[in-house]
Amino acid sequence: MFESKKSAFITVNCKCPICSRESTHRYVKSKLFTPQEVEADQHVLTYKWESPRFEGIRPSFYHIWACPACHFSDEKEVFRGKDDSGGKLELIREKVLIASKAPYSFTNRMGNAFNLQQEFVTLESSLCAHLLAIYIQEMLSPNMRQCRKLGRLYLRTAWLYREKACSRLPETDVPRGFPSLQDFLISLREEWVELPLGEEAAIRKSIFYYQADLDRSQRVDDIRHEIGVLFLLEDLHMRLGDRENALRIVRDIFQTATRKRQGTRQALDAAVSRGKGTGQQMETLRSLITWLNNAIERANDINERINDMIFEEEYPEARELVLQMSEPTVKAILGLLRNDGFHDITCRRVAAIFSKKMLERQINALEEPEEPVPAEKEDKGFMQVLLKRLTGWVKS
Repeated sequence: MFESKKSAFITVNCKCPICSRESTHRYVKSKLFTPQEVEADQHVLTYKWESPRFEGIRPSFYHIWACPACHFSDEKEVFRGKDDSGGKLELIREKVLIASKAPYSFTNRMGNAFNLQQEFVTLESSLCAHLLAIYIQEMLSPNMRQCRKLGRLYLRTAWLYREKACSRLPETDVPRGFPSLQDFLISLREEWVELPLGEEAAIRKSIFYYQADLDRSQRVDDIRHEIGVLFLLEDLHMRLGDRENALRIVRDIFQTATRKRQGTRQALDAAVSRGKGTGQQMETLRSLITWLNNAIERANDINERINDMIFEEEYPEARELVLQMSEPTVKAILGLLRNDGFHDITCRRVAAIFSKKMLERQINALEEPEEPVPAEKEDKGFMQVLLKRLTGWVKS
């Protein structure tokens, strides 16, 4: 069984971009699997494999490669020379080589705690490798860091923590001398104070770096990437229960996509009217407009979903407060609920609901016919009047 599973890997021999020592690394053949169930933050829950004999392998565990000599850890593209790490390798090299010579440095302690050469990489080893890769990237000063890369690494680390929290399997790769991986990681916080110890902490750092990447970015044409990151940020904020920032991100998506769609339509109209655009250029513009329309629609759906969640949670308490009011006018309802700290969407919806009910009552009151006087009462009244008149006539 193990032999059959081994055929799922591609093995590569390459030199470490830091210390130049050659070592062996692996990754899973991409043609063997397809992500089947994917969460909104791109975390793959399940894979569809070409053959059932490969099931149980987690491709994400092999995303980070590490040099067994100097413990430099990074994505495989850096080891294979397809990514120069944003031109920062020279700055990283000096720091990693210095740390590798100190027996009790963070890189050595963490690097010795995981094993990517074992038959099948474990969740614990993959998690430690990701944390070391992040630590090495953060050796650079803040203004020199690759924000998008760090956002991605922190996000992948959050996935691993999520899988660890959901796993029913016992830990298999615990560093010697520690009762659990968590205890080992806590011991490392003396050197790396902000080392994330769980999914929430990793998500917060991922948000920080992805937002920094958007703020720094000077690319104006890659609108798909920008909006894609914004959708990711919305989901991450929701995972933290931060609905206000999630709604803010959704508004940014709507405004950005609307503005870009308007510009793209103008460019398309101009190309059509002047007859200067090629067929390919026209198709590219139309395709972008369609993509932006879908993004706007998706943003509206998310906005409505978040608003519904807020309203459903706050409505029962808001309703009780309004029912206790002596004069529940729209203005009074809005003032009361806002002063009590209810979300604006709840205030407006509750005011609209009670305003509608009050209007319906007024209409019903106007439409209700006056009750006719019973015939018996009419007869008695008539006889009393007649008797009074007759009495007066007789006396006169």
